Amino acid sequence: MYMSALNSLYRDMLNQHLDLQQFEIKQGAIIFDCLFSIRDIPFVLSLTTKGVDPKFFKFEVLKGFKINPYFKDFYFELAKVLNTGANSGNRLYPKDFLEQINSKIPIIAIEKNVPTNSEVIRLRQDIKEDRERPYFHCWRPWKEKAPTQDNLQKTLVLLGKEAYDYSIKMNASSCWIAENKNKNWQDK
Repeated sequence: MYMSALNSLYRDMLNQHLDLQQFEIKQGAIIFDCLFSIRDIPFVLSLTTKGVDPKFFKFEVLKGFKINPYFKDFYFELAKVLNTGANSGNRLYPKDFLEQINSKIPIIAIEKNVPTNSEVIRLRQDIKEDRERPYFHCWRPWKEKAPTQDNLQKTLVLLGKEAYDYSIKMNASSCWIAENKNKNWQDK
């Protein structure tokens, strides 16, 4: 399904040199805290429900700003969240759901909607490494090992493509801490 709003938001993000945007979407009684990341390849739109027991849904935004309307990995969980399960009398139609989401996505990027690292980790439950440590601390070079895939993903999502490329080139893992010491990954 073509996501025209994501295409418009992407263009505005590029104009403002932004690579993350956080926004809310209300779908029935559910509020999704959303994150659109153009740091990821392919781009990622994540929806995390607000509330006591948040549920996380990750959509890859494919070339041409398309999202596959086949929710193989999370169809039943999303249906349950939306109260459209088999016993509800309602059914979740992925294409209709994506059309409704598309109609509510902002098309203008706002600098204050770039989330902090802590917010990104809260919104991206697929980041597995050191979730309690959102702040960059230093690089750890390797001789015989290499950064893990989880470390590389956290580096990409929290620091961006340039830091990710640096990590691979230098064969170094990003190290993280719980308290913000305002360290920049480019500092030596």
